[in-house]
Amino acid sequence: MKNVLLVDLVDGENRFVIRPIDMAEPGPGEVRYQVHAIGLNRADLLYLNGGHYTPTMLPSRVGFEACGIVTSVGEGVTAYKPGDRVTAIPHGDPKYSVGGEFAITPAQYLAPWPEGYSAAEAAGAWMQYLTAYFPLKEIAKVGPGDAILVTAASSSAGLGGIQLGKLLGARVVASTRSAAKRDFLLGAGADHVVVMDEGDVSGQIMAATGGRGVRAVYEAVAGKFFYDYAEALAPGAQIFVYGAMSGTPTIEIPIVPFIRVGAQIQLYSLINYLRGVDAVDRSRLFVGLAMQAGAIRPIIDKVFKFEDALDAYAYMESGDQKGKIVLETQFAR
Repeated sequence: MKNVLLVDLVDGENRFVIRPIDMAEPGPGEVRYQVHAIGLNRADLLYLNGGHYTPTMLPSRVGFEACGIVTSVGEGVTAYKPGDRVTAIPHGDPKYSVGGEFAITPAQYLAPWPEGYSAAEAAGAWMQYLTAYFPLKEIAKVGPGDAILVTAASSSAGLGGIQLGKLLGARVVASTRSAAKRDFLLGAGADHVVVMDEGDVSGQIMAATGGRGVRAVYEAVAGKFFYDYAEALAPGAQIFVYGAMSGTPTIEIPIVPFIRVGAQIQLYSLINYLRGVDAVDRSRLFVGLAMQAGAIRPIIDKVFKFEDALDAYAYMESGDQKGKIVLETQFAR
């Protein structure tokens, strides 16, 4: 038996728990691996609280991304063999959640453990970069001469957006609530940092972009935050809402400024884009080559022991993180 991370009902409420379960065998097209590290995501918290678009099943495992060593492969798998070092690409089916000391993932949703990456880096790369890849690279087709806004920029997804935006040649404006994270975000690659507590967010963005405004917004806050940057959108701006850190279940749109520039809002989910084999292959190739070339690399904020998962999620909820939060199992020590 191996320990896994679950969401289950405890004393009348959903909680994260660690329990031992029998180690399953991989089925056709599947790969089983010994997990060394697990990347945490806010989507885990949404799933815990029933706020994720994937219905919460009790009990069920959690965890979108991990890395480890292959121990067994199912029928038909030829791309991987026991002993290979692998990382998991996010998969929306709770059946394939990876939080634990072992995991089973369809071979199609695996990639090689990047050369030179630590366990924490390997486990914390794919969600942040793939989440940014589809809106910035494939949909908005961001490129040189464009300016983009990355909100909640100190989160792992925000940092992924900064790095992908720079890789594509854009000028990246990062937003954060307080000035305490300004230097960190500039060091992470942002060209300019907008501090919400300093007011006039639209004015700050326009100054940072030479009056042109931003053509794409990588939006994790939503709620009423649209009003703060509504006057700093370039013509035809595309706003990709992938999170709701404002805490409100709905969004409020400043209709007139949005109509003025022909802005578009897309409610975006990475998992929806990873349902097709071609999309998985395209994104894995682009991001994998960028990682291999050293053009992007995850920033790890803090590493917790697997058995301290509850402390790790509490730290995530505090909002103090600057990068990825990772759990390491006994096999990585």
